[in-house]
Parts: sequence; structure tokens; C-alpha cells
Amino acid sequence: MKKTILISCTVLATLSLVAFTLINENKNTTENKDVASIDTLVENNNVKKENESNRFSDFIYDIGTRFKPIKKSDVINAASIKNFFDAHEMGEIESVESVEFIIVEKDVRTDKRVSGNSAVFNKSQVNFLNAFDYSTSFVIKVDYKDRTSTPHFTIVPEVQAEYIYGKDALIKYFVNNTKDATADIPEDKLKPAKLYFTVTKKGTIDGVHLDRSSGYPEIDNLVTRLISETPGGWIPATNSKGEVVDQELVVSFGLIGC
Repeated sequence: MKKTILISCTVLATLSLVAFTLINENKNTTENKDVASIDTLVENNNVKKENESNRFSDFIYDIGTRFKPIKKSDVINAASIKNFFDAHEMGEIESVESVEFIIVEKDVRTDKRVSGNSAVFNKSQVNFLNAFDYSTSFVIKVDYKDRTSTPHFTIVPEVQAEYIYGKDALIKYFVNNTKDATADIPEDKLKPAKLYFTVTKKGTIDGVHLDRSSGYPEIDNLVTRLISETPGGWIPATNSKGEVVDQELVVSFGLIGC
């Protein structure tokens, strides 16, 4: 009788363990279902697995504004160079000789500029800054004590445009979908490339254009297609009044550069 009871208990314990294992497996599958569905949307099913080697893990090295972002509201209210330099930088700037604002287009300094001879802006400089629109890029050139400082900025809305799944997911989407295409390309042959695009008020992509080539047209075309086909859409930018506005952004890829 005792032997029969012992065998029954052993069988029961075994069955319980199997059931517990199956329940936990089903639970894990259910919990991971949502994550898997997002990954399926963001990643191309034909790309290599995550654990496979990728020579160009930083092939897509930035997605954002062309230069350091600065809000339009901050630029409009700017009265001196203190609005463009932090406390540490200001501590190094003494005896300002001249301050010049220069608009940058296609990475080239233009003749659209205005200057002054003081750290405090004159009327012409203030009017010049007030005329800046969103996505305008410019440099402030400050000459002082035989030195020159030239920080670059890009005007951005109060709330910038954002990919619906976040920047990390967007970079992952690009990296995964360019692995095969970049696998056999010598890294030293690549060039720093820039692809501009606009996130419209409707959250769509428009105005996609290549400013700098990576040196490989097929790669340029691939990145152009990928930004045009980003899954899930974008959240448009908004100004200080909460109104949706267009915003231009840049995909930097290829060899890391300025």
C-alpha cells in the first residue's frame, strides 16, 4: 500500500512540474507578443539576426538637426552672446571685438550675414535673428583676444518632430536594413553622407534629398528609400502656440564626419 502511494505521489509531482512549465512558457509567449509585433514592424524580415556580426554598427550615426538645436523663441529673445554660450564658455570670452551672424545653406556659409562690434547685439543683428524661420542654420562668429569662436546652430520648433517609436527604434531600423548592403564595402572608402528630409504638419515625410553622397550610389538610394518608407509614421513638431509646423531633419550616415 505504501509503495502504491509513493508511486502515485511521484507521478502527480511529475505531472505538476510539466503543467507548471507549460503555463510559464505560454505566459512568456503572451508577454512577448506585443514586443515581437513592434519588432516585426520596425525590422525587415530579411535582414540578418541581431547576434550576427556587423562591420558598420555605427553606419547610421545620427538622426536629428544639422547643427546644435536652438529654439526659435530663444533666438527671437536673444540680446547678447550670452544667449548662445554657456557660463563656462562665457568665462573664456573677454574683450569682444566683433560678432557676426552668418546663414549656412547646404553646409556653406552664405553672404546673408550681419555684424556688430559688441557682445550686445545692435538693432540690425536683432532684426536679422527675428527673421529666422524653422530649420534655418547659422553660425555666430565671435572674435576676441586674437581668438575666434564659431558655434553652429539650427532653429527648431518648441517641440521637435519625433519618430513614433522613438529615435533608438529608428536607428535600429536603418542599421538592420543596411547590414547586407554594407557588408562588403571597405570602410575607408566610405564618405560622410547627409540626407535631408522634412517631417510635415501631417506627420508624413517630404522633401527627401541627398546633400552629401557616401560614395556609393546604391547605398545612398537605399537610405533614401528607407527614410521614405519608415513604418508607423511621425509625430509632427509644434511651435510655442501648440500649432503643428514642418521641420527639416538630417540622417548622417557612412563614415563619421562633421
